[in-house]
Parts: sequence; structure tokens; C-alpha cells
Amino acid sequence: MVLPLSQLVQQLNHKKAEFLSYDTALAQVRQAYQQALKTWQQQTIADITAAIDPQIPDWGARPIEPWHQGWRIPLEIQWPHRQAAQEWAMTQLMDVTTVAVDGSQIVPSEELFLPVGVVQAGWFLNPHRRDRPYAKEIVLELITPAELRQAEEQLRQPQIYRFHERYIHLRRFELELKTLRERMAEVTAPALLLFDGSFVATFAESYAPEWQRRYVAALCQTLAASRQHQIPLVAYIDSSQARDLVTLLGHLEQLAPSPHLSDAQLLSTVLTQWGDRSPVFICDRGGILENYGAWAKGIGFCYLKAHQGYPVRLELPLWLYEAGLLDQVIRWLCGELITGQGYPYALEAADQLAVLQGSDRQAFLKQLQVWAEGVGMELRFSRKWVSKQQRR
Repeated sequence: MVLPLSQLVQQLNHKKAEFLSYDTALAQVRQAYQQALKTWQQQTIADITAAIDPQIPDWGARPIEPWHQGWRIPLEIQWPHRQAAQEWAMTQLMDVTTVAVDGSQIVPSEELFLPVGVVQAGWFLNPHRRDRPYAKEIVLELITPAELRQAEEQLRQPQIYRFHERYIHLRRFELELKTLRERMAEVTAPALLLFDGSFVATFAESYAPEWQRRYVAALCQTLAASRQHQIPLVAYIDSSQARDLVTLLGHLEQLAPSPHLSDAQLLSTVLTQWGDRSPVFICDRGGILENYGAWAKGIGFCYLKAHQGYPVRLELPLWLYEAGLLDQVIRWLCGELITGQGYPYALEAADQLAVLQGSDRQAFLKQLQVWAEGVGMELRFSRKWVSKQQRR
């Protein structure tokens, strides 16, 4: 199937006014919030606390780290050329163990008349020592029809549509965090563990309570493990749509809510130089955070200028900031960014290790077919899939 570009251009020209109208409206909203940002980043934490309506339970963001140059804390390091930056990165990361985990999955589909899936997590560990090489491995779990049937009974939901796909995603999420905790228990300081995603499972708020509990439990166990082992843990969100600071400024200035303006967009005019970061705030979003127990007010965040795009969001257990480790962790992370040319090298390596392509799915189905024939089990595949295999 080829996209008819001529029709697309015709549609774009026909709906030009709608695009321009949206852009104009968003620009007006952004201007109001930019003015609020300009005002309040010159105030103190005490000023903000005094100005917030006491009837508002969830501020969006609660400031905890004092600032002296507005909401911009510079890295204050420049290099004459890229080689100098790489040498600095190597110096920062020397003897620091960095660990990252990422995951992937194969969900049940109509190709096979048997509900079965696979989740896997790939982990990458780099000790940054001359006498120890990096390590990487894949952890795989097979999700059987019996497990899926049991899940249907335990995680009841009004509609069964896409249940299996959603459950496989949950299992992948749990496996990623379990793998992260296992690596956390094995490493020794100095070390930095990276998670690709958010510690705040806002995406699960539309799920049934049983599902929410599973996501929250996996996250809180991982945050608690970081505190127990005193190993820094950072969630890295490259294209964050979070609006915690936008919400805070809206409360302070009584501005109309702006669902299309993100913190990263707002701070792009403040964090302009590579390595700039914002102060740390407590994530005070309400919603699913109310189920986090002791961690409901225990997750901090800041934004970091990591590349030419909008600032990235970093989330962290507050013990890390309270222990005075944040500045060092930021330097380690900047070292990872230099090595990875704009994205943490460890996360990139874990992603490449874990990702499952369409070819992997076909290999999985073929291996399943061979195994089933060997044990005398009949599998029924869709005629479409069989036809494709015959043509290849």
C-alpha cells in the first residue's frame, strides 16, 4: 500500500485554516504561561507556598530545591571540541557502573488459534573499568494459554477486547522492573540505574483497580529497592508530555487549563544550553499517585537540556536528592549522553538488545510449530499466515 501523497497535500491545503487556528490559539496560551513562568521563577519557594490556594490539594509540582538564577541550573562546563567532551565523559564515568533495562513483547494474534505470548527484558551493564568488560543478557518469559486464562479470572474487566494484549504489556512492564531490581541488588556503588519511562503510571488510571495495583506495586517495589540499596535510580523520559509545572503555574496565576502545553515546551526558553537543568520538584499530581502509599509524595523530577530538542524529564526517588547525590548523578548522566550522542548509551544498548522485530515474531511462530509437532500437539494457524509461509 502506497500513501497517495497528492491527496495528502490536497487535504493539507484544504484544511490549512484549521492548522493555523490551532497554532494561533496554542501560541496565545503559551504566551500567558511563559509570562507566569517569568514571574514565578524569580520568586522563592516560600513565596510560591504562600501564594497557593490552601484549598488546592494537588499542586502539580511542589518546589523543594532552592534556585538562584531562575529555574535554570547550568552545568557550567564547556569544551573546545567533541574529543574534549568525550574525555570529560570518560572521566565522569570511570569506575561507575551504569545499568539499563528495556523490554519487548510478542502478543497473541489472529495468526494462531491459541493464545500465547512472549515478553523479554534486555539488560546492559557497563562497569566502566579496564579490568571488567560490559555485560548484557536477555531474560525471556513465555505466557501460556493457562496463564492467560488465569489472568482473565483474576484481572476481571467489563470488556474482554484486547485483554491478552494488555496483559502481555503488563507482564513486560513487571519483567523490566524485576530485572532492574535484580541488577540493583548485585551492583555496588558508585552506580546508576536507568529506566526508560515514568515512575508515575498515569497511563494506567483508566484501568480497573486490579490492573492499577499491579503497575503501582512494580514501581513502588523498585523505588524502595533503590532506597534500600542506596543505588541511584533515574527514570528518563525523552519526549515527556507531563504538565506538572504547567499545572502549578496555572494555580498560581489562575490561568485556564492548557492540556496541549507541556512542561518541556514551557521550559525550552529557560533551559537553552546543553546540560542546563531545572530545580527539583515533587510530583504532586494526585490521581494514581494516591495509591503509592509512602511514595505518593516521594517522587521528584527535573528537566534537563540533553539535545537540540525540548528538555527531557528526569524522575527520581527523593532520597537521592535528599542524600545530596543529584549533582553527581546529573554529571554521570551527561557522560552517558555524550557517549550516546544525545541519548543515554546504556538505554540505547538495552533497547537494541531487547527489541523484537516482525522477523522475530515469524521465527517464534515457526519454532512453536516445530515444537508442537514434536510433542504431538496440533496447532491451527490462519490460512493467511500459512499462505505467506508457502510464498517465502
